[in-house]
Parts: sequence; structure tokens; C-alpha cells
Amino acid sequence: MSTYYLISSLPMLSLDHPPLITAAAFIEACQAQLKSADAEAAEALVRGTPSRHPFVAAWRDKDTLLRNAIAQERARAVGTEAHRWLRPTEGCDLSIGLLVGEAFEETDPLKREYKLDRARWMIIESLQGYDPMGVNVALGYAIKLTLAWRWANLNADKGREAFEQLTTQEFLSDGSDGSV
Repeated sequence: MSTYYLISSLPMLSLDHPPLITAAAFIEACQAQLKSADAEAAEALVRGTPSRHPFVAAWRDKDTLLRNAIAQERARAVGTEAHRWLRPTEGCDLSIGLLVGEAFEETDPLKREYKLDRARWMIIESLQGYDPMGVNVALGYAIKLTLAWRWANLNADKGREAFEQLTTQEFLSDGSDGSV
């Protein structure tokens, strides 16, 4: 097992280009090269499943801080309180609120989402620490991989289709027959 081998064999990731590795291939590589607890943590990060691993807990706490800041920005935009949407966290990170605030200055929703995912990317890099070959880099890669695949799979036509379907369902669920 070699964390060095795993990290050095992983392709670079970016939100702007489709990843050159699948989630399944990454998980398989982690299972072959990492200790079982770390491989299980990598898989939990990719699949969004529970894990007690310290890195997973730290990431999920930071992500909750980010989601809470997003909820506060959205509540502020519509003139309401966000407390009912806020989730408990272990930590505090004022820089996350600043990153979210900057993202919400963007009027284009797609650009705002991109900035929020860039904020997630920065948070991950801070959690990875200073050792470029440490296991936290591999675990951070798991999260970055899911973000990169998310952006690779965005499709304007599918988005419009989903929007139309949701708005049509909402319109029809209000008891009307759909006629105007």
C-alpha cells in the first residue's frame, strides 16, 4: 500500500474539464493503495455515505458551515430568518461566510454555483494540509472528483427539461387542469 503511488498516479482535476478518472476507478485505486479505514473514508466521500473518519467529519462540518451561510444569504434575499434551515456545526470559519457572500454578489445562478463550488474547492485544499503526499490529499481528491463530475455532467438542455417538468408538475399539482 502506498499513498505516494496513489496520489502521484491520479490525474489533475478541474471544475472546467471532465475528470480523466471515474469515481469507481478512484475508489478501486484507494482500496488497493490506502489503509482500509482511509479507503472506506474515500468511498464515503464519493458516495455521500456515513463515516466516522476524522477527515470526513471535518469536511462535512465545513460543508455544513458553507450550507448554513448559503441558507442565510437566501433568507436575507427574500427577507426572512434562516434559523429553521441552519444545521448544527462543530466549528466556526468566518472566511466561509465571506466566500458565500462573494458568490451571492453574482446575479447569474450558474456562475453563483460555480463560485460556491470554487469555495468548496478552497475549503478542501485547506483541509488537506501541507503534506502533498499525505492521505488527506487523497481524501480531498475524492470530494474534488465529485465536484468535477458534477460540472462535467451539467447540461443546459437537460436542465431546461427538468425545469419544465418541475414547473409543469407544480402547476398541475395546484388542482388546475393545465389549461390557461
